[in-house]
This record gives sequence, C-alpha cells and structure tokens, in this order.
Amino acid sequence: MSTSTGTTQLTIVATMKAKDGKREELRAALESLLAPTRAEDGNVQYDLHQGVDDPDVFVFYEIWSSAEHLGLHMQSPHLQKALGGLPELVDGELSLVQLRRIG
Repeated sequence: MSTSTGTTQLTIVATMKAKDGKREELRAALESLLAPTRAEDGNVQYDLHQGVDDPDVFVFYEIWSSAEHLGLHMQSPHLQKALGGLPELVDGELSLVQLRRIG
C-alpha cells in the first residue's frame, strides 16, 4: 500500500457484547451486514470476529478507502436497519474506534 493511500484509509474497530440469551440473534444480525457492506463502494475490508474466551463478544474490523466512504456506509439502509435493532441485543454501548494506519 502506498503512503498516500494509507493516510486516507480509515480502520474501524467496532466492539459489542450480546445480552444474555441474545448471542445467536446478534450474530445473525451482524452476519446479515457482511455481503451488502462488502459490496459498498470504498469498502476495503469488513470482517466479523467472535470472542474465543467470551463468545458473547463480537468485533467488526473494517477498512474504508476514505472518511467519505465510511460516512456513506454509516447512512446505508442495511446498517441503519441493523443499528435500530441493536439496543435489544447488545449489552451496554457499541464501541467504535477509528484508526489511521501509520506504518
């Protein structure tokens, strides 16, 4: 990857924990985001992970080609629909960390 590309790309780490008894429902909701998000313009990587020590924990690792593409993703109908259902599935808050690659 060139340095100029690396400075415009954004990496997002989104972490959440399922409420008691909601693990499989949350997993299904999150998995439904994979195909439409990977098809979005500007998506470089969009991977879903599940905790080994705590399988109620889910983490998205995402790379977007620019902040503008991330912004379009955040407004996408499939993501908005999923976000609307998260309060009944997620214990606590959804954690979003934005990172920029430096090396």
